Amino acid sequence: MDTKMADHDGDRVRIILWYVPRTVSIAFIKCLSAIEGMEVWCEAFSYAGMARRQYLDTYGKDIPMEYKGNEEEAHKGAKLFERIVRSKIEPDRIVYGNLKERFEASTSKYVISKEMFIAFPDEKARRYLPSGCRHVFLIRNPYRVFSSYRRAIYEQLKSVGLRSGDPHDRESFDLRKDDPSIDPNTMFVGLHEVWKYIREKVDSNAIVINTDDLLTNPADVLSKFCHETGLPFSESLLQWDASPDVVKTWKAAGNDVIMSAKAFYQTAIHSSRFLPPRPDVPRETLSPDVRQLAEDAMTYFQEMDRFKI
Repeated sequence: MDTKMADHDGDRVRIILWYVPRTVSIAFIKCLSAIEGMEVWCEAFSYAGMARRQYLDTYGKDIPMEYKGNEEEAHKGAKLFERIVRSKIEPDRIVYGNLKERFEASTSKYVISKEMFIAFPDEKARRYLPSGCRHVFLIRNPYRVFSSYRRAIYEQLKSVGLRSGDPHDRESFDLRKDDPSIDPNTMFVGLHEVWKYIREKVDSNAIVINTDDLLTNPADVLSKFCHETGLPFSESLLQWDASPDVVKTWKAAGNDVIMSAKAFYQTAIHSSRFLPPRPDVPRETLSPDVRQLAEDAMTYFQEMDRFKI
């Protein structure tokens, strides 16, 4: 079903915001949190997808997709993922059936859910994709993405005791094989595959935003985004409250998982506006894992970039 909403008449708006890490997604949804009537979901389905992967790797079978009658399995899945995030995960918030039901039952005028491709990587999971949504994809130059992601994931793993932090360990860390949460090799190919699926099966007018454009010219990109989705645009979206308190209202897999991921979110949750992008880092100074991942991802990025607003 095509969910294009060409005529916005005050109806409720539902958005799935797809992203790869380091595409300014947290600052983006913090900005949108300022819209009256906005309800934000932060990676709720993504945590379900990551817990599903942990469960499969550990137990050799898929975690149940419904919570009722499968409470023990959901509890085991939550405990597995807690070791990475070092924060309490609520078992009923990592089960697809519960999440879909709660998302679709929301009475808020506007709802946006920020998700990685791992949230809905296959047909089994996609049966739980919320209906009636516009779909928006955040992309960014892969060299920027992976160089930033390597720093952030290493700091996150160090903060929970999974890496030592000494110079040799930091240098030997290989993003291609040492990330226990997701496989970085699949980030762009996974996002691209979901984008193709959404365009063909769900929302033929799916929106693509290159977040370097957003950082360079936020007024132009935000106004286009709001026009396309039916959200109200105003100049107030260009400057928002720096307090992180709004983050506490977001729907997530646990009450503290966002605040505990400081290596990823510390700057964004205290943001008050979009800052211009930093200059590119010379490619020859990047680590080998970052260069290879970026080179492998470039084709997928470039195809999607041709459709950006």
